[in-house]
Amino acid sequence: MVHFTHRLKGNLMRIWCLFLLLILYLPVLSLVLFGFNASTFALRWEGFSLHWYKITLSNSEMLTALFNSLLVALLSTALAVTLAFFYALWAHKNSNTKLKGASDSLMSLPLFIPEIVIAIGLLVMVVHILRPAAGHIGIQLGSLSSIVLGHTTLAVGYACLVLRNRFRTYDSQQELAAQDLGANKWQVFSRVMLPQLMPGFAAACCMSFAVSLDDFYVSYFLSTGGSALQTLPIFIWSLQGRRAMTPEINVVSSLLLFIAVIFFVAGLWLNQSKAVPDKTEKG
Repeated sequence: MVHFTHRLKGNLMRIWCLFLLLILYLPVLSLVLFGFNASTFALRWEGFSLHWYKITLSNSEMLTALFNSLLVALLSTALAVTLAFFYALWAHKNSNTKLKGASDSLMSLPLFIPEIVIAIGLLVMVVHILRPAAGHIGIQLGSLSSIVLGHTTLAVGYACLVLRNRFRTYDSQQELAAQDLGANKWQVFSRVMLPQLMPGFAAACCMSFAVSLDDFYVSYFLSTGGSALQTLPIFIWSLQGRRAMTPEINVVSSLLLFIAVIFFVAGLWLNQSKAVPDKTEKG
């Protein structure tokens, strides 16, 4: 009887997990499937075809939006990871535990604030503070620069979280040993610190890039509703605003999903690799 109860509980748990997986991934699979639709309507299936993939991949507007998204993601990732590294280094060197705890809480707080609130706040700051200040010194802060700054604000919290965790496994004894052997600051950074932190850097880059690539609200508000600079999420939004949606919206969404999955798998692999200490970490 006990054995039967355990088997029943196990089967119920498997069914429940399968049900949750269906809820999570069935809409995604449906989206990908309807990208291969031969119909002229996004929600009506009329057979398998690569017609809309051919149209989408030859769409210059979509390719421009994809290029804009990749450019913004690369620039904001570089800025976010750089800022996060300096913060994580400061927190690692600082001996004040209460100050580090308070600063870590403040850095992680934007992760819990609704993105639309951050987007509106950034719009107000850019229009009323940053652009006038940049104009006084002869610098024009356009939509690209504004969106990059906005995406950096969104991504820096994730990058800080990853690098702070990485610094917790950092072996400071190797740094002291290198200094005793006559290494200068650059040699300590490039040959001791950087190899240990590299998995954290790579994981932070993947997360920051994915956050930027997926953003809609900040890009929309800081690009005047997408009229100044159109990123891929804004392009997808413009497709659903047309009178009759075509399977092109499914294709573009599938491409965005494919890029996001690549960075998710890369980040997962890097997180697993950094969980296994190597000879460089332990010394």
